Amino acid sequence: MSIYLDQAAAAYPDREVLDFYRAELEHSGANQEAAHRLGYELRRRLDAAARELSQALADRDDCTVIWGTSGTEIFNLLADSPAVAGKRVLTSRLEHPALLAALRRSAAEVKFAPCGKDGRLQMPEDSGAELAAFHQVQSELGVRQELRPLPGVPLFVDAIQAAGKLPLPPEFDLAAVSGHKFGAPGGAALLAHPRFAGKGKLAEFAHRYRHVEYRCGRPEPALLLTLAFAATRRRAAREATLRRISELNAAARELLAGLPLPGGARSFCTVPAEAASPFILHLTLPGVQSGVVVRMLSEEDVMVAAGSACASETRTPSAALTALGFSREQAYSGLRISFGFDTSPEDVKKMAEALKRVLKNY
Repeated sequence: MSIYLDQAAAAYPDREVLDFYRAELEHSGANQEAAHRLGYELRRRLDAAARELSQALADRDDCTVIWGTSGTEIFNLLADSPAVAGKRVLTSRLEHPALLAALRRSAAEVKFAPCGKDGRLQMPEDSGAELAAFHQVQSELGVRQELRPLPGVPLFVDAIQAAGKLPLPPEFDLAAVSGHKFGAPGGAALLAHPRFAGKGKLAEFAHRYRHVEYRCGRPEPALLLTLAFAATRRRAAREATLRRISELNAAARELLAGLPLPGGARSFCTVPAEAASPFILHLTLPGVQSGVVVRMLSEEDVMVAAGSACASETRTPSAALTALGFSREQAYSGLRISFGFDTSPEDVKKMAEALKRVLKNY
């Protein structure tokens, strides 16, 4: 049986979530935009699911929820909306490529906040920005940011690697989440906090974007209802899960730091534990091509990643590592190990043993 430690790319749904989804596929197949009774009933249930999702992720049930199919769709919708289009945006070079591409396309100006060697952002006091857009957990390195709002500047949080695992920062005005990352079979959403002054215009724009201009499709009701169900399950188990995954992460760090590498170098954890999400451990293997290591490990039935899944087949070095000041050569040597809700201590031990064999035979 494969050891799947690439759960930052996609977390497998558990049996209860799959059973819920299967039932919804059977009973929620109508079009939620239809004028008949079943359409009205689905709209009512989706409104209730929006409140459920808001409560599970933001600890309040009154966030405005804009549904989507994927995180990229949410990024594009947001970038084209009045919240971003034509605005001055402060972000960082550590953001997900899909978000950066959307911001560069639509914003009037994109400025970048610097980061330290550990990947933590250094927020300027006065940026001149009209929107701040930052990740809560960096998708490749696992850096966990302590986000603070800039005076008078709305804060958009890319919470895709954090939602369902860590509490959302209470200061968020807008937040993007994706079900694939916390064990739903799909679906995504943009949450707007009640304090966000532009939430009404944003919701109106989203309606136009989907139903008048037809720039994206209609998300399937069964996916959205399951997204809310999975988020509620994750919220109920969050504290216990965090304790368990933190222990796994600590054990993995102890097993993987200082491994001997070809050429005499040694492996090291790229981000210190206190600055990282417990769900992601990023390892640097100086002098080793991590893309090769990923393929060798997969032959041992161990699945990890050389970086974000969306950049797994590119020939360029890691943008995240180069942003931290790593050389071009070192930026090819990053290995991302990401834990899931079902990862066991035995999985971690077997992965470490397999990695040692792979490095010995590299």
